[in-house]
Amino acid sequence: MNKLFFILLIVLCNISYAQQKKQQDLWTGSYILHPKNGDNTTNADTLVIVKTADADPKEIPAKYESDLARWVLTSKKEGDKNKKIVRRFLFDLEDDENAYEEFGWSDLHKSGKMNCIDGGHFFICQTEPNTVVRFNKDETYLSKTGVFGIWLHYGVVELQKIK
Repeated sequence: MNKLFFILLIVLCNISYAQQKKQQDLWTGSYILHPKNGDNTTNADTLVIVKTADADPKEIPAKYESDLARWVLTSKKEGDKNKKIVRRFLFDLEDDENAYEEFGWSDLHKSGKMNCIDGGHFFICQTEPNTVVRFNKDETYLSKTGVFGIWLHYGVVELQKIK
C-alpha cells in the first residue's frame, strides 16, 4: 500500500510540474527598431510585443483557425493609439497554408530556423544572428541580430530584442 501511495504521489507531482511549466513565448518582449540603413547606433522606435488572448474562431476567417495565438504590438513612439494584433505566419500543410513559401523559407521554418509574425502591413521574423536572409532569388539581407522586419512602403528594418 505504501509503495502504491508513493508512486501515485510521484505521478501527481510530475503532472503538477508539467502543468506549471510554461511554453516559452518566442515573441513577447521589447525590441529596438533600427533604421534600414543598418545604423545600429540610433533607434527609430521601440516596439513592445505582449501575448494576448487567443483569437475567437467564430470571429476570424476559417483559414486562420489553425493557429489562434495572438500578440499585441505597440510602438513606444506612437503609444497605445496604434496597437496592432499580430499572428504567426500560417504553416498548416494539411490545409495548404504556408506563408513561408512565398519567400522561400519553408525549409528554414520546418527546421526551426525561421519564425515570423504577421501584422498586415508588416511582418517580423526571427532567425539566427548573422544570418543572410534570401528573399526569393535575387535579394538578400544580413540580419545581424537575427530579428528583422519588413514594412510595406518602408522596407527591411533590423530589430534588437532588449528584454
